[in-house]
Amino acid sequence: PISAMKYMAFYPIDNFQSIISLEEGGTPLIHAKNLGKKLGLKNLYIKNEGMNPTGVFKDRGTMVEITKAKELGAKAICLASTGNMAASVAAYASAAKIPCYVLVPEGTPIGKLAQTLTFGARVIQIRSDYSRCAELAAEMAKRFGYYLAGDYTFRTEGQKSQGYEIVEQLFWRSPDYIVCSVGNGTNLHAIAKGIKEFHQLGFIDKTPKIIIAQTTGCNPLVKAFRQKKTDFKALQKPSTVASAMAVGNPSDGRKILEDVYESKGFAEEVDDEYLLRAQQELAREEGVFQEPSGALGYAVTKKLATDGFFKPDDLIVVSACGNGLKDPKAALRILPEPATLEPDFAEIERFIDQKLYAIKESGSEDK
Repeated sequence: PISAMKYMAFYPIDNFQSIISLEEGGTPLIHAKNLGKKLGLKNLYIKNEGMNPTGVFKDRGTMVEITKAKELGAKAICLASTGNMAASVAAYASAAKIPCYVLVPEGTPIGKLAQTLTFGARVIQIRSDYSRCAELAAEMAKRFGYYLAGDYTFRTEGQKSQGYEIVEQLFWRSPDYIVCSVGNGTNLHAIAKGIKEFHQLGFIDKTPKIIIAQTTGCNPLVKAFRQKKTDFKALQKPSTVASAMAVGNPSDGRKILEDVYESKGFAEEVDDEYLLRAQQELAREEGVFQEPSGALGYAVTKKLATDGFFKPDDLIVVSACGNGLKDPKAALRILPEPATLEPDFAEIERFIDQKLYAIKESGSEDK
């Protein structure tokens, strides 16, 4: 069966008996027929990474990273996170019985904090952005001798299993396009790396074009792509509803730009309102509830399809990277408050007869 553990020979792990796994991977690849019909795309697929153990793609990389920390005899683990990696590393560190220190920006979504604290991590909120948290975490690792977890080499090696799975779930075909939201860039780079490795091994006859998805409030790589640059200018104060992607100085930015240029891919952005509408559409048309960062890949795909970027027969895979319950407050920004009625059946009849359920969300396109 498809799972991250199926590809053990591809990971830099010395002792397979020491593996720390929570049965990550094996996530659904959904043929999005309803959305495809609306967008004129016959072969649109959603890779639902929200089905991983802690509800996010990070678990694939964390499996390898915490296994390596254990192999290296780590006395403690420290990391910086916008929330998703915090919960993931905390879960695997608890399974490995290794203490875990987490630095997050103040205001990190409560769903992610609740997970992280419940797994027993020692959480510190910093009055700054992710980039400053990352600097402080690196200093902690150096000063105290902790294992520094994050978007580094071992994580990339774990997350590339998503690329392997996509190819296998498509019956050993490569997509024409991979679309993925980008914060640090590690996830999309890892997917591209996995598919490229299968191509090098002769399992597939081509590799996909890589598309970066960002928001207008945090778009350093989209700006670099538009200027045809191989490097980017760090954004000092990212501001976006896609909190997991609010990374102004992406650690793998240059790598993913190289992937885009090499594959003849693209980079695009959407604003927060467009993203929140796309989040609702993804849930209502395909039953896939993603946090804004997880829906960002679909939002950009929708924008590009509307602009005529794709051909109808193109095989497109969108990585939906995080469960909607990671940041439940975000969805409520454009949704109406549920009706509260008296405990009288006549009230329920009135609710249905007068279609009070049809109150449109704020910002709705068809209000």
